[in-house]
Amino acid sequence: MKLAVYGLSDVGLSREHNEDSISWDIDLGLIMLADGMGGHNAGEVASELAVTAIRDALLDVLTPDMLDTKLIKCDEALREAVIYANEEIHEQANRRTECAGMGTTVVITLFHEDKVTYAHVGDSRIYRVRHGEIKQLTQDHSLVQEMIDNGYLSQEEAMLSSSRNLITRALGIAPDVEVDVRTETIDNDDVYLLCSDGLSDLINGNDMVRIINTQRDSLGTAAQQLVDLANERGGTDNISVILVAMHEAFSDEHGLSPTESQEVETDGSGE
Repeated sequence: MKLAVYGLSDVGLSREHNEDSISWDIDLGLIMLADGMGGHNAGEVASELAVTAIRDALLDVLTPDMLDTKLIKCDEALREAVIYANEEIHEQANRRTECAGMGTTVVITLFHEDKVTYAHVGDSRIYRVRHGEIKQLTQDHSLVQEMIDNGYLSQEEAMLSSSRNLITRALGIAPDVEVDVRTETIDNDDVYLLCSDGLSDLINGNDMVRIINTQRDSLGTAAQQLVDLANERGGTDNISVILVAMHEAFSDEHGLSPTESQEVETDGSGE
């Protein structure tokens, strides 16, 4: 499988530093985004530790030999990798005073054969655009989402709720964590969007799909327009977005080959 990937992480307009981390490994088919939390820059430590630990754990088990023997199931491997990352973050939080209480959300996509396995903890999200229509694949682990599920809030009311950023799951907060993992078959037309709540709090699905559909031939332009729109609407948090598509269906404006990737981080100044 050949993937086209473009990621952008922006500090936004209200934060002094960026606690989001984005990362991918094209050879492994692995794309990750984490949104950290914690004082004294500990959120940045947690998010970076999450993506590093998950990648290291998967590199140990998703070798060509192991995959050929069919002894490794991608969903189980991904779940165990996230659990391992949770243990690493929790241990660091307990060992380092300046990191006490730190945690992070995480969303992950792992592409293999004609399928994608995705996992998440927290309120960062994965969307899929298929045949021009967008679908949210993940369900937030948040207090507001529980209120929606129980019929106490509508989706529109949830967008305005002062409690919308209170999450009920995160990596590193407790010794154990529950991970949501699913697998689906890929369509060559698919575009997958991974984002932190700095994007999804300010941009709805209609705006996301409009931008992606308009920029079908440029992942980079689509990602930049999504971040710019979030900043135009206040930029109240760090904003991170990764767009993933089959290489045959999406060409990058920078002319990247199927085995290359590009990561761009800005400080919100536009430089």
